[in-house]
Amino acid sequence: MRPPARTLPIRFPPLPGEALDSWLEAAARRMDTTLGDVLLHFGFPVRQRAGNQYHGIPADWTIFLDERLTAAVAHATGISSQAITALTLAHYDGRALRTSAGGRFVSRHVLWGRGRGSRFCPDCLASADGRWQLSWRLGFSFACTRHRRLLADCCPDCGRVPRQRPCSGRSVPRPELCGNPPVRPGGPVTVGCGSDLRRVPTLLLPPGHPVLTAQDRVMAAIDTMTASFGPYAATPQPTAAVLADIRALGIRFLADLPAEALGQWLPEDITTAYLSQGPAAAGQAGDRPGFMAPPRAADTAVAITGALNILQRPGIRPAGEALRGLLEAVRDELTQISVTSIDDWGQGISPVLQSVHLAALAPSLRPSEHLRYRTATQSPRRPTRTALAIEQRSRKIPTLFWPAWTVRLAPAEGIHARTLGPVLAALLLIPDGRVSLDQAAVLAGDVTDGIEISRLLQELDDLPHWPDIVTALTRLTDHLDADNTPIDYGRRRILDYTGLLPHDRWLEICLRTGTPPGAGRRERIARSQLFRRLSGLPAESFPDELGGLDCAEFRATSVRFTALQTPELAHALQQEALGFLASHDIHDEPVTWQPPTALLAGLSLPGPDPAHIDLPRLHQLVRERQHPVQHAAQVLGTTVEAIRQLLDEHPAPPPPMTKNTARATGHIRLQARRELPKETFTRLYLSEHRSLKQIATLTGFSRSVLTGLAREYGIPLRNGPQDYKRCGDVERDWLFEQYVHHRRTLPDLAREKGMSTANMARWARSHEIPLRPRGGGSHDAALRVPDATAKLPPILRLALTSPYAWQRLDRFLAAVSYPTMSEAAAALGINQSALVTQISRLERDLGHPLFERAERGRPMRLTPVGEEVATAARRLRRRVPIPRNESCRTGKAQSAHA
Repeated sequence: MRPPARTLPIRFPPLPGEALDSWLEAAARRMDTTLGDVLLHFGFPVRQRAGNQYHGIPADWTIFLDERLTAAVAHATGISSQAITALTLAHYDGRALRTSAGGRFVSRHVLWGRGRGSRFCPDCLASADGRWQLSWRLGFSFACTRHRRLLADCCPDCGRVPRQRPCSGRSVPRPELCGNPPVRPGGPVTVGCGSDLRRVPTLLLPPGHPVLTAQDRVMAAIDTMTASFGPYAATPQPTAAVLADIRALGIRFLADLPAEALGQWLPEDITTAYLSQGPAAAGQAGDRPGFMAPPRAADTAVAITGALNILQRPGIRPAGEALRGLLEAVRDELTQISVTSIDDWGQGISPVLQSVHLAALAPSLRPSEHLRYRTATQSPRRPTRTALAIEQRSRKIPTLFWPAWTVRLAPAEGIHARTLGPVLAALLLIPDGRVSLDQAAVLAGDVTDGIEISRLLQELDDLPHWPDIVTALTRLTDHLDADNTPIDYGRRRILDYTGLLPHDRWLEICLRTGTPPGAGRRERIARSQLFRRLSGLPAESFPDELGGLDCAEFRATSVRFTALQTPELAHALQQEALGFLASHDIHDEPVTWQPPTALLAGLSLPGPDPAHIDLPRLHQLVRERQHPVQHAAQVLGTTVEAIRQLLDEHPAPPPPMTKNTARATGHIRLQARRELPKETFTRLYLSEHRSLKQIATLTGFSRSVLTGLAREYGIPLRNGPQDYKRCGDVERDWLFEQYVHHRRTLPDLAREKGMSTANMARWARSHEIPLRPRGGGSHDAALRVPDATAKLPPILRLALTSPYAWQRLDRFLAAVSYPTMSEAAAALGINQSALVTQISRLERDLGHPLFERAERGRPMRLTPVGEEVATAARRLRRRVPIPRNESCRTGKAQSAHA
């Protein structure tokens, strides 16, 4: 094993950014020794000849040093290993170039890699005593921003690129001179060409020149390993991707842009320097300039400065507008310009440049492509959603679209909202997907087709609001993809609606709400509209035996029904819809839902905003005319669909009516129900013990109306005020003993005496025995709790504070075997919130938590107190049956009493 190299007698630190070969040559020169001696001292594999003479230095030593050589140089020079690596091109690997797997070679096909040779700044060589910068070897280096000069490409005497091979190891280095082998045969090899590179003339650039700005921008991106300027500000990109973008655009300037058009993009001095260097730079036929590293600094300056002329614009849209001008200028040179043509521009292009390219092509895209590629957003992109993702999105969209959104997106004239609804639903499946218009129509409910969608798209595209319509649909698509919706419209579309709103239910609703049932058409309208709200399908899709739901006359009558609908009728139909869903085992979905219209903020859309309509004025207008919806739309300056949508959400209350009017129209029961709701009736009749006659005198309604209202409310009517004395006497001592001391309830005592509870209450008041307040605390089960808890284990006594505590305890035991509360609630058939409330009540009564709640990757588990409670409860349940008053209650009633 070779011993480590001794430290050099003179410590000689490298300059910032210096290349390895330049530093070691400078060190050899400082010590007045040959480069070969220095390299042999470090252990470089220099080829030797007899007499200890050497003539070969490895060609890849400025690209990569292995660990052994790096450690040797670091030990001998006192420089860290990291600093030594920074002197080789490996320092830029992955950012400004790509090296081979072993790091020995630079790929010339990626990121404009330069395998050998170096450009140079003559002024830098003069001021730094011939020291060479490592960055000059990069394909993206073309100017010296310090001396404001274009870099020199080659030696003016031999015409070759310097540093294509290491300088001779048999002489003291002269790095300011050209080290290429002499052109004339027989010349001294050690000296090489010998031309003084410090005197090479290059193009001098004025301060602030775009070429200097471009060089600074590129080097800053390489040094920071990321770029966040211009269109990259929103989504910063790694340097390699940005350089790939610059290369892709630079190729267009070198290969496709006509020479006469260069002046529109670049300053005259650099354009002249570029064109004056011959056809290889100008890109004549048969060449592919730009696909490899440009051979001259002027070529590179033109490519990168032109590319950054586009990529330094403030945002994707401005950059797209600039790129559009370039594409127009090179259109004759390209075989095609399409959304996929950028794929031929090179590998590694960033998504930002793809977005800029789509923004550039936006004016030439078809209307559906504006949606597909999201051109209205700040970052257009090619489709990324799979067919499965689009199918899942379709289940979140009703076939008829959401009414509040349809009103805003439908123009006042030209396109009817009823026709536009299915098209808008299908269009929501286009953004970020690859489905065709016909496929989108099928996924959205199959009530339209691709031809109709295309036709309406053309009409929408002609509107000045089209960009904002695209923005609205794109925002809505993003919202649907990001969040779950409460309704599965895919399931709603295939439900069996033949049993929706049967005739007897309609008559019952009409009777309860005071709605004239009509001769049959009104019932069909109500049923079809309920179907539309539930299924999201057009009303004419309802399986109606009589048909005709899609005729103009039926639709006109449906509009009038919207105006005649009252809040009572709307609420009754809402409850009917909920019952229908429950009959199909759908308990967790609302009847209807709409995305937030706040997504439309700031957009100029063709349709009116119903939020700006005066609702009280609208309600007044629809109650005054024979054709109220059309009249209200005309007076309020809006559309019929906007009025209809607003009345569906906020039905107009019926006009006020007198007793005579109500009696004449058969609405007397409805009037009584409004003025005497169940809470008021209960308070007057049961709490204040008023008679029906007294209530009739107070309200003005007859006793027969009040009797029917009591039956409707489920309030039991009592006997006359003196009947209780004819049902037998009740002694005060007995009643006091049983009611006060033994805590028996009035119904229990009444059953024993064979009288009504009301009579027993009258006896208690007659004997001046104070009655317990009404409510759950006065129930028999609650009164028995203190006696029952005395026999229980101590840990359970605090938990059994009410007659429903057994239920809470049983549900706690049932929940123990499940990993989460939601799964336990589903298995018990109750809402999760009810189960959580009951468990929380137990924990509050016991004063300790019972569960450690579930977390990601860990199910919920019992606390030590919870384990003790569960053990005691299981032992108790083996001996004590569930109280009857609890076991017979439904989950809904149980959660209400919890």
